[in-house]
Order: sequence, then C-alpha cells, then structure tokens
Amino acid sequence: RDNQVARNESIVQLAILLDTSNSMDGLIEQAKSQLWKIVNEFNDARQDDKHAVVQVALYEYGNSGLSIGTNYIRQVLPFTRDLDKVSEELFRLTTNGGDEYCGAVIREALDKLAWDPDNHTYKAMFIAGNEPFTQGPVQPNEACKDAIRKGVIVNTIHCGSRDQGESSGWRTGATIADGRYLTID
Repeated sequence: RDNQVARNESIVQLAILLDTSNSMDGLIEQAKSQLWKIVNEFNDARQDDKHAVVQVALYEYGNSGLSIGTNYIRQVLPFTRDLDKVSEELFRLTTNGGDEYCGAVIREALDKLAWDPDNHTYKAMFIAGNEPFTQGPVQPNEACKDAIRKGVIVNTIHCGSRDQGESSGWRTGATIADGRYLTID
C-alpha cells in the first residue's frame, strides 16, 4: 500500500532537509515544528478533488557527527507514507558541530530519492538552515536549476533575519526553483 495510489488520490512528495549543525541550537526545535506543520498542511490538502497521498523523505545536513565523505549529509528516511515515523525521526534529530552545504544536500536529495516521474505529481523540497546558502563544494544555484528542470520545487527556510537570509542566498535559491522563501527569526 505504501506505493499504491487509488484513483481518488494524488501523490505529493516532500523532502525535508534540515541543518543539524550547532549554529542551529537555539532554532532547531522551532524549525522542526515549522517543518512538521508544513507536512500536515499537505496531508490535509486536496488536488483536483483528490486526497493528497503525502510521501515524505528526511535528510539532515551540516552535522559534524556525519562523514565529510558524504559532505556531512545523511538520509534519515527515504520517501515514506508513515508520517508517525517521519515525526519520530524528525524530532529525534540533534545538533553537533557543522559545515552546512545546501547545494550538496539539494543535489543528494534530487539524485538519490525515488522522485515520481509523473509531471502531475507535486514534488517539493523544504530546506531549513541558518548559514549562507552558498557554502560548500556544490553550487546551490545550479542544484536548484536542476531541481526545477526535474519538476521539483525548492522552498528555502532561513533560520535568522529576513535580510540576512536574502544577502546569503536563501531567497535566490527559492526564486530559481519556483519555491517560496520563508524565515524563522
């Protein structure tokens, strides 16, 4: 049943990418709550009079407890309809150290997740963090361009001031990939 969809259902795929570096210490709980609220809004949504079947994947990035060989990225969960498991894993995440590479985690989620090839499927990433969007070995604007070419919208959530997020690339990333730029200050 996890991958089967009835005629009165419409697939929604959401990838949550959360910065779990130490710089998120004061913001991580608020970011988790905001991301969970977004998941629930999609879970209650309807598209063309069809019930949303929400599949959520979860990544953490920027945590020094992860390997530099993976750019400090870990897929916590692949796409799943088990929202209880998503909630459990999301709220279990903790912070540690950090090098936060937004471009690398967007590329990883884009390349490694089983995105539905159907153009009618709503596909989106929600990336939350507080360091400059442009850090790391993978050019985030290129990753965002590739995402939207693949039909995946990238929404950015800067954990800090709106101005700081704009000046450090968070708004640009969302704009490139037809997403929304949000802040948690």
